[in-house]
Amino acid sequence: MNRKSGDAPITLSPLTLALVLIVLAFVVAGMWLALHRRPVAPVALPAATWPDRRLTPGAVDPAVTDADICTHDWAPGDPPQRGGDETYSRAARHTSAQMKDAVFAAYHLTNPHDGGHAWEIDHLVPLGLGGRDVRENLWPENRRGDGMNAWAKDRLEYRLYRLVCHPPPGEPPVPLAQAQAAFRTDWVAAYRRYCADDADCPAFGGD
Repeated sequence: MNRKSGDAPITLSPLTLALVLIVLAFVVAGMWLALHRRPVAPVALPAATWPDRRLTPGAVDPAVTDADICTHDWAPGDPPQRGGDETYSRAARHTSAQMKDAVFAAYHLTNPHDGGHAWEIDHLVPLGLGGRDVRENLWPENRRGDGMNAWAKDRLEYRLYRLVCHPPPGEPPVPLAQAQAAFRTDWVAAYRRYCADDADCPAFGGD
């Protein structure tokens, strides 16, 4: 309806005016937040996870000697026994899917079930050096992180296995207990010591 000249102006009650102002305030605040809101970064797994000594102190088979670990006459078992035709590493490996899930959970991670492409459940003391395939020797290790990732540790494992079993000419052998201690104490420091020359630590995919 058109307001005729001389009609009284439209007035708002104090309550209505207050409600209008409140709505306008919310609209202005929403526009400000939309303009200044920072994008939320996607949640990602950490680039590297180091062994927690409370969860993964490392575990070894005390019955295995320097000479034993270098033979290929082991039979599968927990721990392996002599009398077979496998390396200690192969004979000792029996990590179940349930155990892997439990290790991921202990580290507050979810098993990605990607076939080990991004993460692997690794043995702190390698099986090839007398490590046990038990929870105390397992932790989730990143394969894709830069620097000291699973690939670097694999190289160190192979390097120390050779120094224990087949030291190159001119290099002194490393006692098995010393190699095991290198992993249980600080494998990154051991890498810098034994793999200072990249040629000494070629790529190797296994423990």
